[in-house]
Order: sequence, then structure tokens, then C-alpha cells
Amino acid sequence: MEEQKQENQSEQMSLSDLKPVEGVSVDLKQYDKKEVEIEGAEIIQVKSDYTKCKKQWVLKVQSIVLEKLEREDEDDIEFRASELFNLIQDKDGKLEGYPEAKGSNLQQFMTDIGAKSPEDIVGKKTLIKAYEKNDKTFLKFRY
Repeated sequence: MEEQKQENQSEQMSLSDLKPVEGVSVDLKQYDKKEVEIEGAEIIQVKSDYTKCKKQWVLKVQSIVLEKLEREDEDDIEFRASELFNLIQDKDGKLEGYPEAKGSNLQQFMTDIGAKSPEDIVGKKTLIKAYEKNDKTFLKFRY
């Protein structure tokens, strides 16, 4: 018991000995309005409160890695722009396709980058938008 007390005391330091240390952080706002290449597009399912099936098929589009924080003994943290575009599914949740309406977000995005279909998205270049939500900065695409 006495050894544990001494160990805790030796780990403590006085407030006057405490010095400021610059932490590792990334300012994602620096990427606002920057052009970036799209690295990936894949079809996935995500939870949804807006569909009967509670799962929504989406097209996940992501840019190349813009910044990486390397961490010892843990996975690195990668920062990239990404966005989910809703796909069309039937009432049973079966994927039917992508929206063709010119007003849909996916069609607006594809028009902006010059893609004729979702399979043409990868490799295109587009601008990034940095936005704040709940005191955090996120990156998505401008279109």
C-alpha cells in the first residue's frame, strides 16, 4: 500500500512545472474551395430513419486522402472529403438504381464533374467544401 502511494506521488508534478505542449491537430478549413481528385465510389447500405426498411442504399463517394495523422500502436487517422448520395430502392429495400432527375443531388454532382454515370465518377476532379456541424469541421464536395 505504501509503495503505491509513493508511486502516485512521484508521478505528480506541481502546476508551476506544467508547460504548454502543442498538440497534433488538422485544420480542415484550409481545404475549403480546393480542387481534389475523387478516389472511390461504392454502393453501401446505411441506417435510415426515413425508409420502411430502416436501411438505405447509398453511393459513397470519397476523395483522395488529404491529410493523415500517424499514431503509435493505433490505426492512422485519414482525412478526406466524402459524401453519401441516396439511391433508389423499392418498398422492400431492394436496390433499383440511381436517380435520373436533374434536381437530385447525385445528378447535380455528376453534371458538375462531367460524369455521365456513377461509374465515371472515380478519377474526376471537384472542389471541396469545409463546413461545421456540432463544433466539428467536415469536408464534402461543392456542386
